[in-house]
Amino acid sequence: MPYVLRHTDSGEIAACIQKNVYDFDYFGVKQWEEEGQAEADKHAFLESIGYDNPHHWHILLIKEDRVKLCNVKLKNDPSRRVRLSGDGQITVHSASGRL
Repeated sequence: MPYVLRHTDSGEIAACIQKNVYDFDYFGVKQWEEEGQAEADKHAFLESIGYDNPHHWHILLIKEDRVKLCNVKLKNDPSRRVRLSGDGQITVHSASGRL
């Protein structure tokens, strides 16, 4: 199961532009296979996507199908943000508010 970064207050799951296996760019949830690697990359990654206060983000183990669902909801659109509530509900927000 992959590890992701989740914002403590908002529940936002960190996402960014990435390359898929076919070398195409896509906007999706950033994930790591190992918790230690996520921890090592956390500060630099969050800074690279424009987020301050890395201590507000924690590492979360999440099922692969939930990551895929988050990516579907992002629709390859960098203006969208996906949030995961404490009870596991996924919601999508844009820069202007909830969709």
